[in-house]
Amino acid sequence: MEKHSFTYTERRTYGKYDANNIIGYLNEERVPDFLPEGAEQPTLGYKYTGTEKDGGTVMPCSDPTSYPEVTNAIIRSKYSESDEMAIHRHYSNDPEEYAEEWQEYNDFCESAKALAKDWLGIE
Repeated sequence: MEKHSFTYTERRTYGKYDANNIIGYLNEERVPDFLPEGAEQPTLGYKYTGTEKDGGTVMPCSDPTSYPEVTNAIIRSKYSESDEMAIHRHYSNDPEEYAEEWQEYNDFCESAKALAKDWLGIE
């Protein structure tokens, strides 16, 4: 799937896209000297990379106010249920061989939880 990046002058989070999806702005990178079109002075920019032309990513989520659903949507942006089950099987069958894959997956899940809390204003 093709990825697109877009830089904004303000942080983006997420919003309802349609009845069963949200659009979220993932992979945030801060751009210290961003010069918006038509501006004379550089400012802090926020760059997002996703599947949409505006840098967003559309993710399945029927309740954008639910922490578990928003977290799951973020996780699904990288891992399908099938991928996730495979990682669990790999690790349970051979923890040493799949330790790196397991750690990467867990790190992403922790990041997804933190991002969902940030988006929802949960401390």
